[in-house]
Amino acid sequence: MISLIWRYSQTRNNVLPLIFLLLAFVSAYIMAQGYDLAVIGIILFSSICYLETVTQLSFRAPKRRKPILEGIGWKSIPQQTQIGMVNSYIHEATSSDAPTLVIIHGWTSASSRMVGRARQFIERGWGIVAVDLPSHGGSDSVSKWTAEQATTTVIESLNRISASHPLLFSRGICYYGHSMGGFIGLRLSSRRKELEPIPNILGWILESPMTGYTEIFQETCNILKIPKIIQPVVLWRMMGQFNSINHDRPNFSELNETDAPIWGLTQEPTLLVQAANDERLGDTHYLRLQKCHDEAGTKELLTSRVIESLRHSGCAVHADRDVVVHQWLEDCGFQSSSD
Repeated sequence: MISLIWRYSQTRNNVLPLIFLLLAFVSAYIMAQGYDLAVIGIILFSSICYLETVTQLSFRAPKRRKPILEGIGWKSIPQQTQIGMVNSYIHEATSSDAPTLVIIHGWTSASSRMVGRARQFIERGWGIVAVDLPSHGGSDSVSKWTAEQATTTVIESLNRISASHPLLFSRGICYYGHSMGGFIGLRLSSRRKELEPIPNILGWILESPMTGYTEIFQETCNILKIPKIIQPVVLWRMMGQFNSINHDRPNFSELNETDAPIWGLTQEPTLLVQAANDERLGDTHYLRLQKCHDEAGTKELLTSRVIESLRHSGCAVHADRDVVVHQWLEDCGFQSSSD
């Protein structure tokens, strides 16, 4: 019972209020005992509250949402998952032998912002499956957001769609992920055995992808002005809450477990489409992906294309990117509806 209560408190945003209430009583008692103990109590109280505050901010979800996907040919399919309702969208294939594209948006975005990227696949006759991540688009909110839990909801949603629309996955799938969607794609690659049935994955397109959490953690520490001396303690608390949120997954103990290749790495032909001047992630993440494939001996699987005119955000429609994707599809031998 105690472990269940502890896990519940770890996965909700009520940890800080509970600690505040408990320490308020303890501090009041200490203050009544004398001045010196009161000072110690106030320092202890403030330190713990600060630690829990910055830890919880590390799991914050977006407050503003992009609109849900609405348009001709798109069918909305709400799916009940462990975290609540997740909204998925299907665009049926128009070619009898075409594969299906699974397309996942980035942080603070939504499936509605991926329609431009999906357009040329629709023109090829492909089927499309798009998923709104938790706390994005039309999906339910979560108290604390993690990419691992988001990957779990994507897997749950795809499994339910596979059961209700088996033809969508019978001709193989290709995955397209932008930014955070690329990070989830890497994790999906390592967790592919959880897909039911395990699909024939034909290839991956990762656009300006996030490939590790190490830099994001350091960025969070810089934004929140967390002193270096307590960053290891903050990381320890974050890992504990991460594992509590994802209690049905193997525990993480080191920060590098959230980076490729441990986090995940593609095993099929992969197109890396990278913004030349990535104002959000810089060049660290796509350089990591290149290094991972080099070290894994799978360099031949990765095709990297850096596009000068592409930005990390605000490019829902982008002609130069479409040309690069089209050429990769042709080079990989993916058939179009006109073939």
